[in-house]
Amino acid sequence: MLQWFENLKGMNDKQLQKFAKQQELEFSIEEIKKLRKILSNASITWGIYGIPQNVREEIEQLIGSKRYKKLRKVIGF
Repeated sequence: MLQWFENLKGMNDKQLQKFAKQQELEFSIEEIKKLRKILSNASITWGIYGIPQNVREEIEQLIGSKRYKKLRKVIGF
């Protein structure tokens, strides 16, 4: 999970899109921008206690159930 958050902050949109694709996740640039906004308040406590329910719901609404489940599996949350 930490690698994803690090990449989210350190990579530009195209790089992050390519990184996700390497992990068999397809995101549009627009989705990546929205994910950045949703996850902008991420903190280390998320790694300890998990991502808050409202944030998980927002992500699922953005990318759909199928990709959300795959993202959860890849990231490990």
